[in-house]
Amino acid sequence: MDVDDAVPEADRRRGAVMAGLLRGLLVMTAVWSGTIAAAAEHPPVAALTKAGCDGCHEPVTSHRMLHGPVAAGDCAACHVVDDTPGRRRISLKLATPGGDTSALCVSCHQENGERLKQAHRHAPVAAGRCTACHDPHGSEFRFQLAEEGNGACVRCHADIAQALAQSHAHAPAAAACSICHDAHAGPQPAQMKAAANLVCLACHADARSGRPEIDVRALLGRGPLDGLDRLISTASHIGLDASLRAGHPTIGHPVDGRPDPAEPARTLRCTSCHNPHGTTAAKLLRFGAAGASPLCVRCHTI
Repeated sequence: MDVDDAVPEADRRRGAVMAGLLRGLLVMTAVWSGTIAAAAEHPPVAALTKAGCDGCHEPVTSHRMLHGPVAAGDCAACHVVDDTPGRRRISLKLATPGGDTSALCVSCHQENGERLKQAHRHAPVAAGRCTACHDPHGSEFRFQLAEEGNGACVRCHADIAQALAQSHAHAPAAAACSICHDAHAGPQPAQMKAAANLVCLACHADARSGRPEIDVRALLGRGPLDGLDRLISTASHIGLDASLRAGHPTIGHPVDGRPDPAEPARTLRCTSCHNPHGTTAAKLLRFGAAGASPLCVRCHTI
């Protein structure tokens, strides 16, 4: 009996398929290895300057807003040449595994280096992925962002984009995320520039309450504040007691320091009742409430 006749047909087919896959894998590996080797070898570089690099990399210098070193034609500020024979490459200074560019970036942007020591860091910042938000060469927008203003944020924060698209959007949130949040890091969760309720009161506190007025610009600090005076003047004002923990929406009603009945693991805060970005309800009421009463009965049941 022929040996092949002793092997079941199904097993022969499986063996043929596996052999074909192995041959294909070997071919792809060879092609892939050749591609990597070809890509790794950079043409000789006379100087890491605009004149030396523009011949091939002109597109990176043609944007409206250029990174400072690019505008100055100083490619060597961030890049070095590895002249290892057969492996000539252009690499980043202070490069670390995993694409962490933070050490390189803060070597110039030292003010950000100090801010990155704060307790709450934006996820891309914490991962050292500065280029998740900024193009290191240039773009059409300020700070070499991928889009202007809030557009750069909602590329990742789709839930915020949805909130801002509702019929009632919070004016500061629609104007600039950076009014309330620091894009890099901050002392408060969500990179808030101060405790969440205090950020709200910066615009909404009633100066007639006899309590010292909050210095909005000192509180919100960094970030574009254009038009902030108009936002403050048009904001609805609320009067709280001297502790800033009670007095809204009625006298004695807590707004801080008490467990939140809707979220027992957290304390009451302005966002217990209001969405700080946008909703379908007036006064930015949460939970789809069309008015105060439907919202109140979530906690004040009979």
